[in-house]
Amino acid sequence: MEIRRTSAQITKPDYNKPLPFGIYHTDHLFEVDYEPECGWGKPLISPYHNLLIDPSNSALHYAIQLFEGMKAYRNVNNPEELLLFRPEMNMSRMLKSAERLGLPVKLF
Repeated sequence: MEIRRTSAQITKPDYNKPLPFGIYHTDHLFEVDYEPECGWGKPLISPYHNLLIDPSNSALHYAIQLFEGMKAYRNVNNPEELLLFRPEMNMSRMLKSAERLGLPVKLF
């Protein structure tokens, strides 16, 4: 995995106050490309930035899209290990959303 650290940290909110949804973001993004012929590419953690979207992306033309955020935490007993929080539930929600939207779904 490649890690590119930010040079300008985002201002953190006051955690003693309510946190409105969609206002505060992380300093970094986790990205990994997927190609049907090759599978998953090399993971990258990079500074928060705008995403590039191919103009032929169907979400731009037909407004059909879905997003499912998955949380990862560092293992307190082994700081080198990252743990995913309920990935099977994330994928179940994503599958249900895709089916409702009529997006192609491939079950393995």
